Amino acid sequence: MKIQGKMEWFIYFLGRNKNLEYKFIKDEEIIEFVEKNLHLSYSTEKEVGEFFRELKTIKKIEFKEFIKGKEFEFKNNKKQDTSKFLKIIRDYKYPIMNKSMNKVKGLVSSIKSKTIKVSYPENLEGDSFELNIKIKSVDDVEKMMQHLEKRREEMKNLITAIKKGG
Repeated sequence: MKIQGKMEWFIYFLGRNKNLEYKFIKDEEIIEFVEKNLHLSYSTEKEVGEFFRELKTIKKIEFKEFIKGKEFEFKNNKKQDTSKFLKIIRDYKYPIMNKSMNKVKGLVSSIKSKTIKVSYPENLEGDSFELNIKIKSVDDVEKMMQHLEKRREEMKNLITAIKKGG
Protein backbone atom coordinates (compact mmCIF):
# COMPACT_ATOMS: atom_id res chain seq x y z
CA MET A 1 0.00 0.00 0.00
CA LYS A 2 1.39 3.35 -1.01
CA ILE A 3 0.77 6.14 1.52
CA GLN A 4 0.91 9.58 -0.06
CA GLY A 5 0.57 12.24 2.61
CA LYS A 6 0.52 12.75 6.35
CA MET A 7 -3.27 12.44 6.60
CA GLU A 8 -3.33 9.16 4.70
CA TRP A 9 -0.57 7.82 6.95
CA PHE A 10 -2.49 8.91 10.04
CA ILE A 11 -5.71 7.23 8.85
CA TYR A 12 -3.74 4.09 7.92
CA PHE A 13 -2.01 4.08 11.31
CA LEU A 14 -5.27 4.50 13.25
CA GLY A 15 -7.00 1.80 11.25
CA ARG A 16 -4.15 -0.66 11.85
CA ASN A 17 -3.39 0.01 15.52
CA LYS A 18 -6.08 -1.46 17.75
CA ASN A 19 -4.00 -0.88 20.88
CA LEU A 20 -4.05 2.89 20.94
CA GLU A 21 -2.75 4.46 24.10
CA TYR A 22 -5.50 5.59 26.43
CA LYS A 23 -4.50 7.98 29.16
CA PHE A 24 -7.67 7.78 31.29
CA ILE A 25 -9.18 4.42 30.36
CA LYS A 26 -7.27 1.36 31.57
CA ASP A 27 -9.96 -1.36 31.64
CA GLU A 28 -9.66 -3.61 28.57
CA GLU A 29 -13.44 -4.14 28.33
CA ILE A 30 -14.02 -0.40 28.20
CA ILE A 31 -11.25 0.06 25.63
CA GLU A 32 -12.76 -2.64 23.42
CA PHE A 33 -16.22 -1.05 23.73
CA VAL A 34 -14.84 2.42 22.93
CA GLU A 35 -12.85 1.28 19.92
CA LYS A 36 -15.81 -0.61 18.52
CA ASN A 37 -18.52 2.02 19.08
CA LEU A 38 -17.22 5.49 19.92
CA HIS A 39 -14.93 8.28 18.82
CA LEU A 40 -13.49 10.01 21.87
CA SER A 41 -11.50 13.20 21.98
CA TYR A 42 -8.97 13.73 24.75
CA SER A 43 -11.54 15.47 26.97
CA THR A 44 -14.32 12.94 26.34
CA GLU A 45 -11.92 10.07 26.96
CA LYS A 46 -11.11 11.71 30.29
CA GLU A 47 -14.82 12.12 31.08
CA VAL A 48 -15.61 8.48 30.21
CA GLY A 49 -12.57 7.16 32.06
CA GLU A 50 -13.32 9.16 35.20
CA PHE A 51 -17.01 8.21 35.04
CA PHE A 52 -16.32 4.47 35.00
CA ARG A 53 -13.56 4.76 37.61
CA GLU A 54 -15.93 6.64 39.95
CA LEU A 55 -18.75 4.21 39.18
CA LYS A 56 -16.52 1.31 40.17
CA THR A 57 -14.93 2.84 43.26
CA ILE A 58 -17.86 4.78 44.70
CA LYS A 59 -20.94 2.84 43.63
CA LYS A 60 -19.22 -0.54 43.18
CA ILE A 61 -20.73 -0.94 39.72
CA GLU A 62 -18.62 -2.64 37.06
CA PHE A 63 -18.59 -1.55 33.41
CA LYS A 64 -20.44 -4.68 32.20
CA GLU A 65 -23.12 -4.21 34.83
CA PHE A 66 -23.67 -0.58 33.83
CA ILE A 67 -23.79 -1.39 30.12
CA LYS A 68 -26.17 -4.31 30.69
CA GLY A 69 -28.71 -2.01 32.33
CA LYS A 70 -28.76 0.40 29.38
CA GLU A 71 -30.09 -0.06 25.90
CA PHE A 72 -27.71 1.28 23.31
CA GLU A 73 -28.76 1.52 19.70
CA PHE A 74 -25.55 2.21 17.86
CA LYS A 75 -26.00 3.25 14.25
CA ASN A 76 -22.40 2.79 13.06
CA ASN A 77 -21.93 6.54 13.11
CA LYS A 78 -19.30 6.94 15.81
CA LYS A 79 -19.78 10.69 16.17
CA GLN A 80 -23.55 10.42 16.77
CA ASP A 81 -23.14 7.28 18.86
CA THR A 82 -20.58 9.06 21.04
CA SER A 83 -23.01 11.94 21.63
CA LYS A 84 -25.76 9.50 22.65
CA PHE A 85 -23.41 7.59 24.95
CA LEU A 86 -22.14 10.78 26.62
CA LYS A 87 -25.75 11.91 27.17
CA ILE A 88 -26.51 8.58 28.88
CA ILE A 89 -23.56 8.82 31.27
CA ARG A 90 -24.20 12.52 31.98
CA ASP A 91 -27.87 11.80 32.71
CA TYR A 92 -26.75 9.05 35.08
CA LYS A 93 -24.12 11.22 36.76
CA TYR A 94 -26.14 14.47 36.94
CA PRO A 95 -29.83 13.49 36.94
CA ILE A 96 -31.09 16.61 38.73
CA MET A 97 -29.16 19.05 36.55
CA ASN A 98 -30.27 17.31 33.37
CA LYS A 99 -33.90 17.30 34.51
CA SER A 100 -33.62 21.01 35.34
CA MET A 101 -31.99 21.84 32.02
CA ASN A 102 -34.71 19.95 30.13
CA LYS A 103 -37.37 21.91 32.02
CA VAL A 104 -35.66 25.22 31.22
CA LYS A 105 -35.17 24.29 27.56
CA GLY A 106 -38.87 23.43 27.30
CA LEU A 107 -39.88 26.78 28.79
CA VAL A 108 -37.45 28.65 26.53
CA SER A 109 -38.83 26.82 23.53
CA SER A 110 -42.38 27.88 24.37
CA ILE A 111 -41.37 31.54 24.84
CA LYS A 112 -39.12 32.09 21.83
CA SER A 113 -40.30 32.77 18.29
CA LYS A 114 -38.80 33.77 14.97
CA THR A 115 -38.30 37.29 16.25
CA ILE A 116 -37.82 36.63 19.98
CA LYS A 117 -34.61 35.06 21.23
CA VAL A 118 -34.26 33.86 24.83
CA SER A 119 -30.90 33.42 26.55
CA TYR A 120 -30.25 32.09 30.03
CA PRO A 121 -27.16 31.48 32.17
CA GLU A 122 -25.05 28.42 31.39
CA ASN A 123 -25.64 25.60 33.90
CA LEU A 124 -28.36 27.79 35.43
CA GLU A 125 -25.70 29.70 37.37
CA GLY A 126 -27.41 33.06 37.47
CA ASP A 127 -30.58 34.82 38.37
CA SER A 128 -31.99 36.22 35.14
CA PHE A 129 -32.76 35.54 31.51
CA GLU A 130 -32.72 37.88 28.52
CA LEU A 131 -35.18 38.48 25.73
CA ASN A 132 -33.92 39.84 22.44
CA ILE A 133 -36.80 41.08 20.30
CA LYS A 134 -36.49 42.07 16.66
CA ILE A 135 -39.13 44.57 15.57
CA LYS A 136 -39.38 45.68 11.95
CA SER A 137 -42.71 47.46 11.92
CA VAL A 138 -45.42 49.02 14.06
CA ASP A 139 -47.49 45.85 13.60
CA ASP A 140 -44.62 43.80 15.05
CA VAL A 141 -44.90 45.73 18.32
CA GLU A 142 -48.50 44.60 18.80
CA LYS A 143 -47.67 41.00 17.79
CA MET A 144 -44.76 40.85 20.25
CA MET A 145 -46.85 42.24 23.08
CA GLN A 146 -49.59 39.68 22.43
CA HIS A 147 -47.05 36.87 22.21
CA LEU A 148 -45.36 37.88 25.44
CA GLU A 149 -48.69 38.29 27.22
CA LYS A 150 -49.66 34.74 26.19
CA ARG A 151 -46.31 33.49 27.54
CA ARG A 152 -46.49 35.34 30.87
CA GLU A 153 -46.75 32.14 32.97
CA GLU A 154 -43.92 30.43 31.07
CA MET A 155 -41.68 33.45 31.72
CA LYS A 156 -42.58 33.41 35.43
CA ASN A 157 -41.81 29.68 35.55
CA LEU A 158 -38.54 30.24 33.69
CA ILE A 159 -37.23 32.91 36.07
CA THR A 160 -38.27 30.75 39.04
CA ALA A 161 -36.47 27.72 37.57
CA ILE A 162 -33.31 29.72 36.87
CA LYS A 163 -33.22 31.25 40.36
CA LYS A 164 -33.68 27.80 41.95
CA GLY A 165 -31.00 26.34 39.68
CA GLY A 166 -33.64 24.26 37.94
